[in-house]
Amino acid sequence: MTTLPPVKPVSTAAASTLVNQSADVVVVVIDEADLDQGKLKNNELQNLDTQLGGAISALTTLKDFEGKWLTTAVTLCSVNIVGKRVVLVGGGKKLDEKPARARQIGLKIAEECARFKAGKVGICGTSAFLASGELVTQMALGLRMGNYKYPNSNLTAEARKELETHVEFKFCGLQANVELHLKQSAIVADSIETCRLLQDAPPNVATPAYVANVMSEKARAAGLSVQVYGGEKLRQMGFGAMMAVAGGSANDAQFVVIEYAPTNAKKSVAFVGKGLTMDTGGYSLKTPSTHQVGMKYDMSGAAVVLNAVIAISKLQLPIRVFAVAALCENMVDAHAYRVGDVLTTYNGKTIEVLNTDAEGRIVLSDALAYTAKDLKPDTIIEFSTLTGAMISALGHLGAGIFSFNSDTLEKTVLNASLQVGERVWPMPTWDEIGEDVKGTIADVNNIGATAGAAGSSVGAMFLKEFVENKPYCHVDIAGVANGNMSVGFPRKISSGYGVQLSIEIARALSVG
Repeated sequence: MTTLPPVKPVSTAAASTLVNQSADVVVVVIDEADLDQGKLKNNELQNLDTQLGGAISALTTLKDFEGKWLTTAVTLCSVNIVGKRVVLVGGGKKLDEKPARARQIGLKIAEECARFKAGKVGICGTSAFLASGELVTQMALGLRMGNYKYPNSNLTAEARKELETHVEFKFCGLQANVELHLKQSAIVADSIETCRLLQDAPPNVATPAYVANVMSEKARAAGLSVQVYGGEKLRQMGFGAMMAVAGGSANDAQFVVIEYAPTNAKKSVAFVGKGLTMDTGGYSLKTPSTHQVGMKYDMSGAAVVLNAVIAISKLQLPIRVFAVAALCENMVDAHAYRVGDVLTTYNGKTIEVLNTDAEGRIVLSDALAYTAKDLKPDTIIEFSTLTGAMISALGHLGAGIFSFNSDTLEKTVLNASLQVGERVWPMPTWDEIGEDVKGTIADVNNIGATAGAAGSSVGAMFLKEFVENKPYCHVDIAGVANGNMSVGFPRKISSGYGVQLSIEIARALSVG
């Protein structure tokens, strides 16, 4: 069995009241609108203050806390049967992007409670971000995401003990019915956590075989159908493009197909993910060498789709779902592919290689062609850290989406994004950009003729050549897979971005 490294065990639950919780920390989430010159504006907040022995008013009267976004204040609690400390967390006054903001508050709560090494935490308050089960779901996800950390490879005894200490968060006395939402949140959080563990793993650990083994074992345990193809089989199948990219690596390529097929499904969707577990650039070497730092995250698309399908199955969404992951490395040796090579893809189209560092689209050409031709889904959604140009366009604040062959798919993805607080932005797919990838001695070139222009759109137009006119959306997550700077995500490390988005897209397509 292929094991993942340990992560801190975290659980979330609901309680009818704060009384008798004996929490290490009681967190009260309060918006600016709940306060007026230090006074508590509503009866619910005043009642909470009474239960906490006046801890809230003690801080607000002195203007130590005004409810501003993510500000905090701490005091001791005089009512021991409720808790030891009271931490106030500000919900601010902005009500846009509510799901992402609720998740960000969860991240902040996790950070504050970690300071006190809290094992039992009660969460309450009058914030708008606690007003619905959907927002509590996002806050609970933030709690899990905020406690995540890829462990040191050589843990001390003290660090291991801290890592193994369970943290329980209880949402107390909320008017919203949150029990079912918390159960669903735990399912999604499990998939996001596994996604992040694969993203953050060193490339000598998270090889194509490691990722394939971890996810195939998890999928089979969830009762899903799994197929895994290695390099020799892929050559026989005609994956000429993917195997060219994998040619320079000592680690065998892996192609993973997971299927969830509920009996009540009337529609189908395939989620396809780019899985470059390490990308040196090949002979078009990434220079200086610092540009190779972080290239372990080039498999994020694969991690997203493989984990999303497991969550979708556990949530029992009524739609047939395929997760397709193309896993390999782009390395340099005598067998590596070269600039000038012409490759034949799974569907027979040919590619002239003009840059070996534009390898993701080459790998995906086979994956998309196989998906369209053999799996025949109604819709294809593909996630990839495809282009640095995406970061130039949107920074680390959102993913670019490129929609083809459908009048409604872009809107579906946009709505899903708003529901879960994972930002996307529609990008252009003009016909002139498609002309830029047409080849002379091959059907297509892997980079555009107009050097450096519209790089993300060029990549998208290349990919749409391999989907057989099926409704298709390419999601370029280069700027948000790691180092995500948008609301609702941890900074610097992996983000797990895309798992929730995939789930919500599947939910929408199942009823659309």
